[in-house]
Amino acid sequence: MRPLSIRSFAMTAALAASLAGCAVPQSEAPVRGALTAIGTPAQGAPISAWRSGWMKEFPETSLNYSPDGPRVGVDALITGQAYFAATDTPLTSEDVEKSRDACGPDGAFSVPVAVIPIGVMFNLPSVKNLKLNSETLSGIFSGRITNWEDPEIARLNPESEFPDQDIVPIRAEEASPLTAAVTDYLTPAGWPARADRSWPEPAGDVTVKKYDAVPRKVDDTAGSIAFVDRAGIGSGFDTALLDFGTGFVRMSDDSLSKSIAAGTTGTGPGESVTFAVDNTAASGYGLATVTYQAYCSSYANPSLTTLVKSWGNYVLSGGGQGNSARFAGVSTLSEKALTMAKSRVDDITSVE
Repeated sequence: MRPLSIRSFAMTAALAASLAGCAVPQSEAPVRGALTAIGTPAQGAPISAWRSGWMKEFPETSLNYSPDGPRVGVDALITGQAYFAATDTPLTSEDVEKSRDACGPDGAFSVPVAVIPIGVMFNLPSVKNLKLNSETLSGIFSGRITNWEDPEIARLNPESEFPDQDIVPIRAEEASPLTAAVTDYLTPAGWPARADRSWPEPAGDVTVKKYDAVPRKVDDTAGSIAFVDRAGIGSGFDTALLDFGTGFVRMSDDSLSKSIAAGTTGTGPGESVTFAVDNTAASGYGLATVTYQAYCSSYANPSLTTLVKSWGNYVLSGGGQGNSARFAGVSTLSEKALTMAKSRVDDITSVE
């Protein structure tokens, strides 16, 4: 179903206010109404967690989210067909320029909303505390290393005995920010292709259509290995310890928090807020991707402005970040990134 445009929403809200005979100051407008959002499938689980908490706090609200892709979401926002977009990257200068008709003279902006950790999941029950580095993983996923008894793996794991068994790398055909983060991590270590949202054509690997099908495929395939987001890994599988230059580190809340705390917060087009995890922090786990939401700087009326700001503020609040960490497996942003993102959302105004 085609979502209401922002202009259509504005006419409906204005008529309702007129019938009610109520002149509510912008800062005191009640939080009620329905939001339409479109964007990346990578935010499906976090948005579900945020929506549950937001609607519990504001019972007269609802959110319809369509995970049709980050570019579809941004295009919908800048043409007035969505109230916010879930994206894999910050908005570009071109996005901001194109959004001025729908989003007011200052255009749209984006803020980081969560960190998605990525682990190396493997199906090798006889091996515990598997250690792998970027060079070895590059060899495995490029087809250079094909057996678990390979000397490169044995050198990193002298205390373990590996079976004479084929390694079965598993990849998703779906383009994803997870693949972009992984190939960026592999690129300095001899990866034969550029960093990209899609894997290059596999050489004998097993592929599945969607990223959410990867964990089941690993579970069903002896000797397999894959890069999977933390929510997909769950608690039933071990993950490899990775080396980011300061020793082997297991993915955990503690190691992730060290890389996030050392991350870099900045600004981008449209006074957007940017954030990057530091993958060189001591004892930190740095394989992760940052996900964003894009909003208009101005909405058509105070009611809609209040509704959108309530959503953005909830996502960035302690309760919202806690919900997404607990139920979607993502990690909370640094305090600096959260503060800057909240401030930018608070600056949203209405055209009226």
